[in-house]
Order: sequence, then C-alpha cells, then structure tokens
Amino acid sequence: MRTYFLGLAVALSVTPDVFAARSTGTSPESEGTDTTPLVDSKEVSPPGLVALPGGKTIVGADPDDLEEILQPPALHGFARSLDGETPQFDVRLPPFFIGKYEVTNEQYIVFVKATGVRPPEHWGQAAISAAQAEFGRKEAEKAKAALEEGGRYERRKWTDQLKEKWWTENWQEAEWSIPEGQERVPVSFVDYRSATAYADWAGLRLPTEAEWEHAARGAEKQPFPWGDEWEATGHAHTNELRRGALMPIASFPSGASPYGILDMAGSVWEWTSSPYDPHPRFKPNKYKVKATGGKKKPPLEPTPRWDTNMRVMKGGSFQNELIAARVSTRRPSNRDQTAAAVGFRLASSALPARDAGVTVYRDVISSSPVRSNGEKFDFDAAVGIDRWTTSDVEGKAPEGYAVIEGYERIVLVPRYELELASGGAINRASRVAPVLFGYLSTTVPFAEPKLAPGNYLIAYREAGTILTAGESAEEDVEGEGGEAPEVTDDTPLELLSPAQRLLRQIELQENLIIFMEAETGEYVASMKTSKIVDIKDKKSVPNGIQFEQKTVWVGETVRDKVQEVHD
Repeated sequence: MRTYFLGLAVALSVTPDVFAARSTGTSPESEGTDTTPLVDSKEVSPPGLVALPGGKTIVGADPDDLEEILQPPALHGFARSLDGETPQFDVRLPPFFIGKYEVTNEQYIVFVKATGVRPPEHWGQAAISAAQAEFGRKEAEKAKAALEEGGRYERRKWTDQLKEKWWTENWQEAEWSIPEGQERVPVSFVDYRSATAYADWAGLRLPTEAEWEHAARGAEKQPFPWGDEWEATGHAHTNELRRGALMPIASFPSGASPYGILDMAGSVWEWTSSPYDPHPRFKPNKYKVKATGGKKKPPLEPTPRWDTNMRVMKGGSFQNELIAARVSTRRPSNRDQTAAAVGFRLASSALPARDAGVTVYRDVISSSPVRSNGEKFDFDAAVGIDRWTTSDVEGKAPEGYAVIEGYERIVLVPRYELELASGGAINRASRVAPVLFGYLSTTVPFAEPKLAPGNYLIAYREAGTILTAGESAEEDVEGEGGEAPEVTDDTPLELLSPAQRLLRQIELQENLIIFMEAETGEYVASMKTSKIVDIKDKKSVPNGIQFEQKTVWVGETVRDKVQEVHD
C-alpha cells in the first residue's frame, strides 16, 4: 500500500491537530500520530495522472478542413455533427492533471465494492445470458398456451432496454466479476452519473472538453494525437482494425499525444463535464460537396441540435471509423447513456483539494439554509490537503498506472467577498448574526475543534451582547455598539430555529469562529479567536481580513510539534 499527501504546509493552519486526529483523535504527542509526509502539489501528481502545464490550446475544427472530410457522399449524413465542432478557437488553460490512461475495470471495481453501486452490466454477462434464456422460455410458453386456446400471442424480443432493466433490478442477487483477462481493459457501460461518482470518490473529476483537447494535441492544430496522419495503423483502436472487443490500455504507444497521454483516439468514448453548447462565435456553415458520380449538389447547410442537458464525449471508439477519433470530434450524449464503447478518464485541478471544494459546493453548500444571502465562494483561493491510498498492482503495469484504494482530504474554501468596509463593520455585523466566512469539508476527524468528518460552514462572531441590525450600523470602530438584552429565553432548544439555537449554545462574551453543520445549519463547535482588525497594507491584500493572531503547526511532517505565532 502507498499513501501520500498532496498539499501545502499552510493548510495546517486550519487547526493544530488535523491529521493527528485521523487515527487516535488525540494531540500530536500521542503515539498514533500520522506520519504521512506532506508533499507540495508541484512535486507530484495524483495517482495515475500526468501534470500538464496548461497555456494556449486550440479547440474545435476549421470549416475548410471539415468540407474536405465531407466530400465522400457516404459522409454527408455527418454534416450536422461535424458542424458542431466549429469554429476553431484559442483558449488559455491553467495547469491541470489528466489521466495518462482511461479508467480500467480493475480500478473501477474498487469503487463498486467500496460504495455498493451497480457494476457495469458486462461484468454480469453469465447471469444476464441465463436471464435471457429464461425470458425466451417464458415467452415460448405464453405463445404455446395462447395457441392451445385458439388465440395468438406476439412474443416479445429480448432488447438492450430489457437487458439493462433486468440488470438494474437484479444485479444485487446475481453473480458478477470482471471478465477473465480484462482487468486492464477500459471500463465501459458507465453512464455520466456513475463516471462522476467514481471521480468524486477518488478525489478527482472529469476533464472539460478544452482540457481534453489540450491533453490530446497541446497548442497544435493536428487532427489526431499523433499528428496529421490519416492512415493510423498501429496508432489507435478504431473500427479499421476489425477487432470487435476492447484491448488493454497502452496497447498503442505510437498513438500517444504530445504529452504522452495514451488512447485518446479510439478505444472508448470518454465523458467530459462540458455541456453540448455551441463554441464561442458559432454560426452555421455551408459545405460545398458533390453527389455520387461527381454531379453538382446544393451546399450542405446543417444545423447542430444543441442541448445543454447532454454532455460531450470525446475520442471515438473501437466501434467507429477513424473519422470519429479526431481530436475535435464532439459526440453529444444523454447523461444516462451506457454502451460497450463508453468509458472515461480522470482529471484534476492543480490546486490541492480544489475539486473537492467544488463538489461539496455543488452537492451540499449551494442548497444550505445557512447560505441565506446567496454568498459566493472563491474556489481558486481554497486551501487543502489531498491524500490517496493506492494498492500494489499485480503483474507488469504500464508506467504511471495506479489503482486508487481510498481518498481523504481537508479543504477550506473562503467566501469570495464580504461587502463590509472595515474590521469594525464586520465585528458589529457579527453581533447581529454570525458572519459567514467560508466552509470546511473533511473526511477525517478534527481534534480541535472536535469535528467529525463532514461539511461545515464557518462563521465569525465578536464577543458581546446581541445587537439589532440598526445598532450594528452605528459608528463604533471598536465594536462596542448599542446593547440589546442577552438571550435568556427558556424555550427548549428543539423548538428554536437553528439561528436561535446557535445563540443559546455559544459563549457570547468570547470572540469565536463557529462551525455549523452545512446541510442543517445546526451548531457543532467553536474556537476562541482574536477580534478582527483592519489590514494595514491593503495593497498587498486588497480584499482580505485579518485576525490579531493565529497559531499553526509547522514542520516537514504532521508529526512535528513546533508552534509559531504570527500576526
């Protein structure tokens, strides 16, 4: 087993005992302290992923190039799809990571066993074949019974829809496993939701369409990962090979992209997170083509059928001709689509735990009752630590290949902006209602404050009695303001709102950082802190806030016990 962190040392300022709590729930002095080394995210990639520098990339296709492709009459029917690749445009991307290979069966099965989700249907082919035979037998019996009664029964056929329905309803009672010898074949029959769920579980995400094209051809216009060569024998697993089954990853090293990424042409269609929208400045094109026999034909004027509910697939597959394996090809797909030629690869942002922060916002924070004023959050300013555990793989594995066994992380995402002019204004506002500063998501328990794994909104409250909204607006640089009666209501806590309960549960005469359960807004814990003061040098931190002191653990590993106090 291999375990390592990607993160920044500053992430430990979240709390003193972050990873000491993982195994023992005690302070760093305990024998069970986690000794995992901290590794800067610039020094190592997430398991199985390759670091890409970002920068300029070319997305889409040029209409002139597509017109040349469309000349054979047999391809005229592809005009609508091809036109959706236009226009070609430049985009600049920040650094990111992307999977060197497509996700395989042996990688995906760890996720299936850990979460109890439905396995891909081809893993249960023996059970499905038995169900098909039983279905046919029952249909034959119905037809025979109808004939004996002088009637007629129209026998139903075993369709792909019936097969998928049966597997969805019966996989938990059926036997299933990876087909023998296909451990390192790309996983298939995975819909968009399942691919996204795997990515979330693994602490990663799906690539965007622009990231995918950047990984496939960099800043060049080449139509294929390996260059301009149309005859791609030995470069990709497309239908030209006439091989009706998937092959293991890395079977075509000569088809590598400029960054060494493999199998980006052919093999399986790969999900991206991008909706099927028109490219910037899109306008329909006219394509001059000839009919069979070279006769003149009216220009093709296709109109792509945009649908933001669909997601873009990339790369073509073993079932498609090479024309579908061009870098710019866009296949709009329903998110519930599964097929023998549909799989995915993974990606990650360069910032530690940023993707986890986005996922938590999407699934939890965006609908939290505490986020009552539509507060926005700055994902690019997130501070975090990622940790992956990988397993030793059997046999000779391709370079950089890894099987993720588990993922842990801590991420702190700050609020994007606070529309208050000064530290004094923030202090006063916090005594009306705690001021939301950001959210914390952790998969490991905290020792101080004592937090179980979960998602927490973080707010600040200055010490003092409760103020009304009008009183908080009074000029009061030191935050003393007018006073209102302290909360003394004897109403049982369970009958109060989360906000009322919070004020009954905290110490009003302490400056506090407050942690609330993100989904319910319930008070969980608090930490004493210093009062907010104005930043002296606003040019260096134009939109920042500052507490008078903070105490952090510093050192090369989380075992270190050294503390430093900073202004």
